[in-house]
Amino acid sequence: MPNSELQQTNKPLHLLARQYLMILQGSCTDSSTNYCELWHVLTFLHNLITASEEEYLRED
Repeated sequence: MPNSELQQTNKPLHLLARQYLMILQGSCTDSSTNYCELWHVLTFLHNLITASEEEYLRED
């Protein structure tokens, strides 16, 4: 999805982060990818996004 389309959606940052995380998961298919390391990085990012979502929902 082009950057201009993402900006026009007016989604909260945590939802955009989830969208980018899913794109990243789907694009890391190179044979030289260290999938164990990738899994740890994706889990770390997922946890950061989840904490952001919880904070966002508490503000509402």
